[in-house]
Amino acid sequence: MQYGNKIWNTILDKIYESQKEVLEKIESSTSLEPPYSAPVSTILHCYTRAIFDKKFGMKRTIPTNVNIFMGLLFDFTIKVVLQGYPTPEHYYIKDFSDEEGNVYRIHAGPDIIMDNEVIELKYTSALIENIPMEHHEAQLKIYMNITGMSGRLVYLTPQGVREYYYEASEAFSDQEVAKLAREFFIERKSPRYEWECKYCQYKSVCALARIQQSQEK
Repeated sequence: MQYGNKIWNTILDKIYESQKEVLEKIESSTSLEPPYSAPVSTILHCYTRAIFDKKFGMKRTIPTNVNIFMGLLFDFTIKVVLQGYPTPEHYYIKDFSDEEGNVYRIHAGPDIIMDNEVIELKYTSALIENIPMEHHEAQLKIYMNITGMSGRLVYLTPQGVREYYYEASEAFSDQEVAKLAREFFIERKSPRYEWECKYCQYKSVCALARIQQSQEK
């Protein structure tokens, strides 16, 4: 018997072939100075994390834990099952403006568009009673605003699967999206959620993360 990695290398190559294109598009579409521009997923996270991402080129070449790997595998597999391989790209852009006249160009790249629905795939190790998660709902509802479609969150967890359907009328309004964008670009909210620092790959080099850790002791 010999150890080998042929199959897993092939799987990772296929996943990152598409992942690399997504990361490059996110990086190229992000402007933290006027004219403001960023993907939905970026404005829903910590501003300081976005600075690190821009500085280091979003270089995430390998999964850092099994949950990240499972998330990538779940996302990739379901896309192929529902849409075939190579998977089609869904990409939308919409401008939002706040009351002060700041304009934010928001880029949306939903996982799947099917039957006039925006479908987002999520793998999480969280307990079923803790889903759907706030930031996942926000991401989907912004996609729904930009596409004008209804939406669906599809979860895979160690405890089982769940789907949550949202009518098109439940989408965030233009004002709600502009508020989130303003909090990111103008207010530079860091972190956006209290739990972000705990899972951030930059926490060892971020002063804000160290401050939060010291407060928790």
